[in-house]
Amino acid sequence: MKFIRFLKKFAIFFVFIGAAIIVNIWKLTQDKPESSVPKPQLVQDSMDSTTSSFQMTTQTQEHIQAQATLTSIVTTTAPIVYQTVDDSYFQDALFIGDSRTEGLALYGNTTNADYFCGVGMTIYDVQEKKAGNPNRNESCTLAQKLAQQQYGKVYIMLGLNELGTGSTEKWASAYADVIAQIREAQPNAIIYIQSILCVSAAKDDPNGAINNQMVHNRNEALKQLENKKQSIYYLNVNEAVTDANGYLDASLTSDGIHLLGKSLSIWKQYLEHHAIDKLYGVSEEPSITTYTTAVSVTDSENTNGIVDSSQSDFS
Repeated sequence: MKFIRFLKKFAIFFVFIGAAIIVNIWKLTQDKPESSVPKPQLVQDSMDSTTSSFQMTTQTQEHIQAQATLTSIVTTTAPIVYQTVDDSYFQDALFIGDSRTEGLALYGNTTNADYFCGVGMTIYDVQEKKAGNPNRNESCTLAQKLAQQQYGKVYIMLGLNELGTGSTEKWASAYADVIAQIREAQPNAIIYIQSILCVSAAKDDPNGAINNQMVHNRNEALKQLENKKQSIYYLNVNEAVTDANGYLDASLTSDGIHLLGKSLSIWKQYLEHHAIDKLYGVSEEPSITTYTTAVSVTDSENTNGIVDSSQSDFS
């Protein structure tokens, strides 16, 4: 009875509370579908965010690639440190060459070395042509010379007489064949590839077979034959005998091609200051890490006729 009186007394209050609850429930059911549909602006915002993220990712990748380019490194061979030696260094040396080398044998003071040289000799005929040590009136083939003894060093200077013959590529290939023959017969020898000596300004003929541009082209090819792992070294003897303009110094020659007898000591001194005192095996060769840039160089070829040995190579 008391509960019924309580309900009657507060009936209006409970009605108000019930109505408020019903209204709130209705509002919730009306708001739910609307909130479940994404707004177009939100989609655009998401697309903008994705595009921005993609741009940032692309920029970051480009930056990383740029950094990778800047920090890429390679391992290269360390420059060779040449030693200075005395005359005794050449006691077990063999010099191979044309009349320039013959002049060194006859008129230089490197008489303790051995020689295989001849007037007019080229890289194309050195393997078949008979020559030898002019101080002994020797006549033999290169193979026979190499079989006489084991040399500690072999010096080669060839290339003047065939300046106008064939392409530099074929010439360098023939030169490589000669080096291979020497290495097979002399496995423990240090092989020195000497540059072709330039000619004097008076002898330089840009339109003829004898010209310094062709000498430079051939010497560049000789550099590529250097292989320190196999103890094969390129020596630029021109550093010692050319003038400021790159020509054979006129004061050192009478014909523009060959060194005078009194000038041969300059050649020898250069060799004495550019010597290796031991073989560098594959595992012994020093190396350093450096930043490098690759370049490609193409040299033009001179395809004039062969140089007459009576004009270009005589003693």
